[in-house]
Amino acid sequence: MILLDAALEEAPARELAPLTLGAILRAQRAGAQIVDTRPAAEFASGHLAGSTHIGLAGRFATWAEMLLSKTRPIALVCAPGSEGEATAELERAGFDRVIGYLDGGIEVVRELVALVRHPARIGSDLLRRRLRRGPVSLVDVRGENEWRQDAIPGSVNIPLERFRERLAEIPEGPVVLYCRTGERSSMAASLLEQTGRMNVLDLIGGITAWKAA
Repeated sequence: MILLDAALEEAPARELAPLTLGAILRAQRAGAQIVDTRPAAEFASGHLAGSTHIGLAGRFATWAEMLLSKTRPIALVCAPGSEGEATAELERAGFDRVIGYLDGGIEVVRELVALVRHPARIGSDLLRRRLRRGPVSLVDVRGENEWRQDAIPGSVNIPLERFRERLAEIPEGPVVLYCRTGERSSMAASLLEQTGRMNVLDLIGGITAWKAA
């Protein structure tokens, strides 16, 4: 059984180990970051409260460097079997305090109250119908140049790399986040959720799906 207090005080972290849900939650209360590396759709279907979503596919290490602290321990929630890959990517990016991963993945806690099921996801057709009824807060989390070249009308731009520092600019009430394909917006949604917001919608497939619909 891993000694969490020691794991949280030591750097680098001890050998990666499977952790129970209780161990994960105790580590979180002690300051650890929970990083969920599953795809966006799986994250939206259910995840641990307070998790930061960074999908393992794509620019995982790059986004980890932007969104995570290297001074705080990390506990992983992964698709079973991908824990080693996620840890290796984090280590290459300079994160040496991965204390372990949720044993058995998210399925072991699927029915427990520790699991949350927001942000919700919204498709392009439904969003269009909603916009016809009146204004909706739309936030594009792509880079400014991407937004200026091609954006959903009425959206504002808050790039993911500056999202934490500009959270106060996001208006109260329901908000729809989008990016190019849906990965960055899912990460942004997880950051917004950590502030206590529950009325967050993630556009499925991003502006790519919006244009194709």
